[in-house]
Amino acid sequence: MASDIVFVIALMGVVSAVWGALAIPGLRRRLPKIYLIARSWWFMLAALFGCYAIAKIADRHAELLTSRYPYQWLLIGFFVLIGLRGGYEIKRIWCLPSRARLIHKLQSRGLQPSVTPTSSADHTASATTPHYTHPTGLDGLLSMAFVALIVSLIALQQLTWQREQYGVLLFVLFASQFNDIAQYLCGRLLGHRLFSRGLAPRISPNKSIEGAIFGSMCAALLASLLGVWLTGFEWWLCLLAAYGLAVSGIAGDLLESAFKRQHGIKDTGTMLAGHGGVLDRIDSLLIGVPIFTVLYWLLG
Repeated sequence: MASDIVFVIALMGVVSAVWGALAIPGLRRRLPKIYLIARSWWFMLAALFGCYAIAKIADRHAELLTSRYPYQWLLIGFFVLIGLRGGYEIKRIWCLPSRARLIHKLQSRGLQPSVTPTSSADHTASATTPHYTHPTGLDGLLSMAFVALIVSLIALQQLTWQREQYGVLLFVLFASQFNDIAQYLCGRLLGHRLFSRGLAPRISPNKSIEGAIFGSMCAALLASLLGVWLTGFEWWLCLLAAYGLAVSGIAGDLLESAFKRQHGIKDTGTMLAGHGGVLDRIDSLLIGVPIFTVLYWLLG
């Protein structure tokens, strides 16, 4: 069995076991948010891996399929849906009435403070239009990064399929996601033990320098081991790529955090319980994936 399919099965098994353990009534009462995170992870991975497995099987047996069975486009469709949902979340935040409804929904679930800061965009909008804010430079930067991400995911899928390096796509996705988890754990264990100030206190007060440094290092080491197994690349190349994805993941997360703070919201949605919206989940991919895709295209 191919290494990428083994990885898919193994990771789904681990997430299923964690979700099952957290579903025990006692643990679920003690760790309700962790339970919701694990549950959302299961459904996200099931959707991604289902599309991935079907697309790969169709690609390997293309001679047996006809145009009536375009399974190889299923993974691209998955990325397009992510793009549509993320675009909707951005537009909803720009629209003042829908943003107000989102804030009310977050407050009703205890996910948003009762008093939210009024952004400069709101002041500008009140003087000109009652419905929409004027997009700022930060809004434009986030929007361009998001569009570049979706295009890069589709391009990377096509490149890896053409070169029959299927595991590269999984490596890139999960190197960034491992970084999120490692930063959180290292931040909880080591946060503010070495540095009194946070990483970016005005943008994301909960992020610590220790979490960023040690989390990115741990994530890069783990992801590089995964990369050697999935991609067949040299270990130093996997380590370099994994660390680059980890560092760029921090930058992408801060970019999205600045966007949310500017508009006075805690999450871009409630679609993914425990995570927030789609943008909240893929923010670590915003910068690293487009850069990796360009380098992979030029140097591959």
